[in-house]
Amino acid sequence: MKHIFSFILASLFFFYLPLSPKAMEVVTYSNPVNVLLYQGNSVSILINGNYQLFNKQKGTITPLNNNAALTVQYTPTGITVSDGTIFDSSTLGFTIQEIKGVYSPSLLKVNNTLYRGSADIMVKNNSLQVINILDMEDYLKGVVPNEMPPSWPKEALKAQAIAARSYAEKTKSTLTTNASSQVYKGYSSEDPRTNAAIKETEGLYVKYNGQVVQAFFHSTSGGKTANVGDVWNSNQSLFPYLSSVSDPYESSPYSNWSFTFTPSTILQSFGFTDPSTVLYDMTITKKGANGEVGAVTVITSAGEKTISGNESTIRGLFPINDSRYYNKLLSNWFTITVNKDGGLYVQTTAGKTSLYKMSGQRVQTTDGIQTIADNENAKVQTASGVTTLSPTIGTVTSVTVNGKGWGHRIGMSQYGAKSLAERGWTAVQILQHYFKGATVSK
Repeated sequence: MKHIFSFILASLFFFYLPLSPKAMEVVTYSNPVNVLLYQGNSVSILINGNYQLFNKQKGTITPLNNNAALTVQYTPTGITVSDGTIFDSSTLGFTIQEIKGVYSPSLLKVNNTLYRGSADIMVKNNSLQVINILDMEDYLKGVVPNEMPPSWPKEALKAQAIAARSYAEKTKSTLTTNASSQVYKGYSSEDPRTNAAIKETEGLYVKYNGQVVQAFFHSTSGGKTANVGDVWNSNQSLFPYLSSVSDPYESSPYSNWSFTFTPSTILQSFGFTDPSTVLYDMTITKKGANGEVGAVTVITSAGEKTISGNESTIRGLFPINDSRYYNKLLSNWFTITVNKDGGLYVQTTAGKTSLYKMSGQRVQTTDGIQTIADNENAKVQTASGVTTLSPTIGTVTSVTVNGKGWGHRIGMSQYGAKSLAERGWTAVQILQHYFKGATVSK
């Protein structure tokens, strides 16, 4: 009897022992995507669901309670994690692993934004990084409503879902949460309409010659999309599906725009910091098939300077104090009007030439050839009589930039997709219009 009682006690003891954390089944993702959520020295992470903490240095696993609030900090020796009760450190970092359990969905709140999936916490560049790891289809739920309004036509939303999926699949590196890759705001931003569009296009990609392509998209083309070789200095022959196409139905508030810049703004963006520098003139060099600008030249009292580059470089030369436009010109498809305080020209054997200042110029007088001194007013004979010119005549008072489109203008125009969907085009037809020779398939 004693032996039987002992056996029962042992059985009960074994039954009520907590399961080993290693026995918990970690959720795996069929097509995982990595997104950088945070980089810095300290971050708060709230646990909402089924998770455990894996120490990558020690190989240990710590169960995490639902609603646990973790403080994650970078130290010179690695990363520490604490919730007020548990404390752990690791030179290699941690993984907050999603595990199977009673809560659905499992979510992580990182700096007040909810995300699906797991999180990898690592040391990089003397700081900690938090990388969201989740399935592709769940990732898209946090992308599509932030790249296209959920109120837009469903076929446009489906085209956006397929393009975003293709971009992420082809990129296959750590994505960001902003427009440098795709805008991602996690579970907090999900919408039933975009979720439905994602579900209806599950597994579909834009392909060229059977291979998934990086399906770029932008807000507004301005009437024509751009050749990738014209705006990014890429080899156009390697990307035939990223060629300029007409966008005749696009209707967007950004189809045409105009901004005016002061000389001081222009000079600063070109690196002229001396406040006494005077802007005399500005010219642009168009290199794109549609007139995209590839170089801008300024002529100043401190010399002439030309800056050339891709569309981002050119747009950055015209800073706009508006975060909606990422503080730069909307596109590199534009013309300029240089507004001047008068104008002075001289006739030479080579033709009519602009004159940017009076000081230092040599003129023929009744007393012979004389050089005009600094700050000396000069008088010239015109059809209206003798006119006195100041030493700064012809200097720039402002530069007006008139342009078209918003973004790099490569691939699919989002406003264009909306207009096509409103005319009955399907998502596949929309994508095949913007990506020449491409197909849409799993």
